[in-house]
Amino acid sequence: MEIAAALGRVGLPAPLAELARREWDAIVVGGGHNGLTAAAYLARAGKRVLVLERREQLGGACTLEQPFDDERFLVSPCAYVVGLLDPLVVGELDLERHGYRVFPADPNLWCPLGDGRSLAQFIDFGQTAERMRRDGFTESDIRGLAAYEELFARARALLRAGPGGDTWVGSSPPRERIEEILGDPELISLVFDEPIAETIERYVSNEAIARALWGQGVIGTYAGPRDPGTASVKLMHHQGDLQGLGSVWGYVEGGMGRASFALAEAAREAGAVLASGVPVARIMPGEGVETESGDIFRAATVVSNADPKRTLALVDDERIPRPFAERVGAWMTRSPVIKLNAALSRLPAFDADSDGLAHRAMVSVAGSVDEGQRAFETCREGGIDIGFAEIYFQSAYDPSVAPPGAQTMSVFAQYCPMDLDAEAWEARRSDAATAIFDRIAERAPDVRDCVTDYEVLGPPDVEQRIGLTGGQIFQGDALPEQMWDRRLDYRSPIPGLYLCGAATHPGGSVIALNGRNAAFAVLDDLDA
Repeated sequence: MEIAAALGRVGLPAPLAELARREWDAIVVGGGHNGLTAAAYLARAGKRVLVLERREQLGGACTLEQPFDDERFLVSPCAYVVGLLDPLVVGELDLERHGYRVFPADPNLWCPLGDGRSLAQFIDFGQTAERMRRDGFTESDIRGLAAYEELFARARALLRAGPGGDTWVGSSPPRERIEEILGDPELISLVFDEPIAETIERYVSNEAIARALWGQGVIGTYAGPRDPGTASVKLMHHQGDLQGLGSVWGYVEGGMGRASFALAEAAREAGAVLASGVPVARIMPGEGVETESGDIFRAATVVSNADPKRTLALVDDERIPRPFAERVGAWMTRSPVIKLNAALSRLPAFDADSDGLAHRAMVSVAGSVDEGQRAFETCREGGIDIGFAEIYFQSAYDPSVAPPGAQTMSVFAQYCPMDLDAEAWEARRSDAATAIFDRIAERAPDVRDCVTDYEVLGPPDVEQRIGLTGGQIFQGDALPEQMWDRRLDYRSPIPGLYLCGAATHPGGSVIALNGRNAAFAVLDDLDA
């Protein structure tokens, strides 16, 4: 696994001038996981494909970095767990042969509730119910949680394997067709309208359980749990099938970036040429691209893995149809997310973790639903308020990402103001770290004692480092007004330019179907 061993730093396979002299059928701009997926499928179809990545390493937001003085700590800066990487892509590209292996997290979610109890959601709901009984939850509580999860499972089954087939493969059906497929007003509301708080409160009367659940409806989203459309965010993140276990999450062996590196290995094996450290300065649809070095690479097809705003910034204005320019200009890329990655000397002790489950799960530390809504309002007014934090301990499953005896901790936290420039964020970075550690310490009082080093990434950092406008990890808001057929299409209205990133259907997270769908659109058009 040569690419993984180099942490995605593939460099140049040949001098730029030599690569520029070659004939290419397609050039992929950006070596994130979707760009690598598109390249793999195009190369498998016999096309001459070149991937140009501006950073020194492949993977985009799903890569591996060494941010601490001790380089034995391996951290993915933004993408922490896998659950949506589609089985179709895993199988067709034979990713397991290319080094992709996963530890399913079980329990999948664990939440300390502030009253000495915790909620552990196991892959097997029978285990969840058994533990809830042990902790004094009522049968009504258990039935309510089961019905709540079953609601999302029904929607997933209809949308991924219902009468319309898999609605994530290919272009999105229009809303009218999705409503026909769902055939149930409650499910339709879940997909298009409902606040996550409303969904929870319809099924769950126990406030402590609600505390554990609402964060799943706002992940990566500039909204609070009582805002319309947030139920659809939970649904988007629960339409995967990890190793046949259904909608669960897990850790990629060696770190999340190994998923991207496996895709890169598959692309290279198929014949794609991968180059890193090559920033593209201009996209010339129908002709190719020009790099910052001044080299011109010719190809009739350009596939951009960059977000739509960054993509159009690389295209001459006169080549862009005005309606498309206006649509991309209005595309919402708001991020309230702070990422914190830490090196630990040991794992922290959570006060409600009587049976040692916390570090085996994704840990959700959150206030009440109303506290979460207030945290978002504070954010909207310019403040930092950590209403919700999801915490991941990759090293509890996979010691390869840390030195012997040490541990890793990654945190996905909200809320942070979206409109901070780099200077304003730098002035508040320390405040953000303090707020995150304070929130965790409410349930794990010794967390600061465990930390030997850490980094904090706000939206300006993610934008500068990864290249995502606004630091939006999904390349655009994932609320209903920008999902399904309102997501951008793979075929741009500019002949010769295609999009394959998370701004396309089915959306953000490490899915890879976006790249596959884009590649098939290219191949269909070439065949036509």
